[in-house]
Amino acid sequence: MMNHAVRCLALLAALIAAWQPSKAHAQNEDTQLWHFVFATGDLDKDTRLTVDASHRWREQARGDEVQTLRFTLEQAVADGVRIGGGAAVFEAGGSTELRPHQQIVFTKGGFEARTRLEQRWFDGADRMELRLRQRLQYNQPLGRGWRANVGAEWLGLLQSRRADGRAATELWIAQTGVAYKLNDRVDIGANYWLLAFPNGDQPARYSHVPQTVLIYHF
Repeated sequence: MMNHAVRCLALLAALIAAWQPSKAHAQNEDTQLWHFVFATGDLDKDTRLTVDASHRWREQARGDEVQTLRFTLEQAVADGVRIGGGAAVFEAGGSTELRPHQQIVFTKGGFEARTRLEQRWFDGADRMELRLRQRLQYNQPLGRGWRANVGAEWLGLLQSRRADGRAATELWIAQTGVAYKLNDRVDIGANYWLLAFPNGDQPARYSHVPQTVLIYHF
């Protein structure tokens, strides 16, 4: 069963990576590949720590490859409610971004709603960028260790890193994925995200992002 699951996920990731929409070579579209590794576990009955790292392969014209490291600490404050925060470091094309964040998460059945506020510090920026993220996701067990998810996220700039910048919608994300529980400690998964970047009166820019995921539970 485990080998079958690995083969299925590898095939899904390969098919997504190989898939190209009819306009994939147009100037306003690109395809990226992201790989995530998570380590997550409970520090006590109400406190959870998650550490994640990623490598994101993308074209130089889209900002070059990205390496990330992030931690998030969450506290359960009520039934189905968690609050928390953390910080991340992003390295892309020789530039560094520091990104503290705060968040609140509501869960009800298979639904999960997350509100996250991010403070983004960039090399050479005029000022700190402030970004709000709103995500809604549905998680569905499929049986025999499998589960699936589907969701959407809105990312809006409350304050641009540029002194002359304005508040605006920065990004919409549509996401779906599957995961398989290998054992009590390790999950593997494959996701697909469609990133849509509004561009004023011009056509939006799109990124197609297949992902592989490895999760370790400590």
